[in-house]
Amino acid sequence: MLLIINKILFQTILFVSILFSSAILIVNTDFLYDFEFQKNNTSFKTGIKENDLKKIVNDLQGFFNEQSDEKIHMNTYINGIDKKLFNQKEIIHMVDVKNLLNNIKVIVLILWAILIARVLFYFRKSKKNKLYLLKKSAKSYLKFSFSITAFILIAILIGFRWIFYFFHIVSFNNDLWIFDPRKDYLINIFEEIFFMDAAIIIGILTLTSSIIFLLFANIIYKTKNEESFE
Repeated sequence: MLLIINKILFQTILFVSILFSSAILIVNTDFLYDFEFQKNNTSFKTGIKENDLKKIVNDLQGFFNEQSDEKIHMNTYINGIDKKLFNQKEIIHMVDVKNLLNNIKVIVLILWAILIARVLFYFRKSKKNKLYLLKKSAKSYLKFSFSITAFILIAILIGFRWIFYFFHIVSFNNDLWIFDPRKDYLINIFEEIFFMDAAIIIGILTLTSSIIFLLFANIIYKTKNEESFE
């Protein structure tokens, strides 16, 4: 029973580590923004040219990854007029988002450190075939990851709005994330469908990582076994 609990706990920590790492990766990946802006016709809806949207994304990424909050105070051309993009309410919320991302980064580092230490300890202590254990663990984790990811993706497709709402309730201690599309550009640039697609991509990346882990383990196991017969 204890072994099963340890196994589930290890797989859960690994899954969360990959999930959070994928989320951080997505935040810093330009492709998602470019794709979503094209798909959602964001330039037409907001009156902001595509090149200016790209500059907004670059400034936001800089804001998220730097200690200074200077880059969130940005101006851009809206329908040809130079304006301040975000109001005070939007700026405060983005600072909250930045703090959340920084906390996630710390959690990710801690979780990966725990995982690495756990793996090194287990493989050093175990007297079984290390490569076989790696292959077996990767196969077991793939099943676990597939089950959880499938559940999450189905939940997203069925009721993303409720998940999105619950996420904000849990993550923030204020209601500054409730925007008015008539005057708040943040919700017009980053619509709900943007975050839904991002969540789906994060889920796919998480599952893909599990598949790569299994393929990597199988290749190593097969290669070492072939070498032992030579």
